[in-house]
Amino acid sequence: MRVIAGQFRGRRLRAPDDRAVRPTSDRLRETLFNILSHSQQPSLVGAHMADLFAGTGAVGIEALSRGARHVTFVEKAPKSLSLLKGNIATMKAEDKAIVLAKDATRLPAPALEHGPVEIAFLDPPYHKGLADLALSSLRDKGWLAPNALVVAETARDETLSLSKGFDLLDQRQMADSRLWFLRFTPLS
Repeated sequence: MRVIAGQFRGRRLRAPDDRAVRPTSDRLRETLFNILSHSQQPSLVGAHMADLFAGTGAVGIEALSRGARHVTFVEKAPKSLSLLKGNIATMKAEDKAIVLAKDATRLPAPALEHGPVEIAFLDPPYHKGLADLALSSLRDKGWLAPNALVVAETARDETLSLSKGFDLLDQRQMADSRLWFLRFTPLS
């Protein structure tokens, strides 16, 4: 795995030996960031982003490389946390990142110094129903700015229930994965 573009372009990321961990592929990340770079808003440059079920941190580190102001990484698996922290340190990006050793389906209140996120990415284990739970947690705990863009990666054959406050903008399928692009509208 490598960083595809930006400040850290070409730098290698440590990957897990464990096949139970499924990092987002270089190709899927490239597709994701091509779409983000052409979206009207929010802009990735200067954005506060959340990377849930962060694993190795490949998506959040790619965002930092391409100009995100800050990334909050959420991961609970001890092996993944070690890789994640090591990858952030390798990029010397500790000042632009915070790592929360938490369950992404039970988020704490967001850190006030960085405010709500404009972009959130979540890549839960496939076929466990965790994406919908994480979306609800993002909404209910106040992590999302109005009109935030949320991208969920699921297995190609999985569906999202699109809980209240989320509108489907687009979806893309690649190999055995699906990317869901959602807009958050605060509940009134």
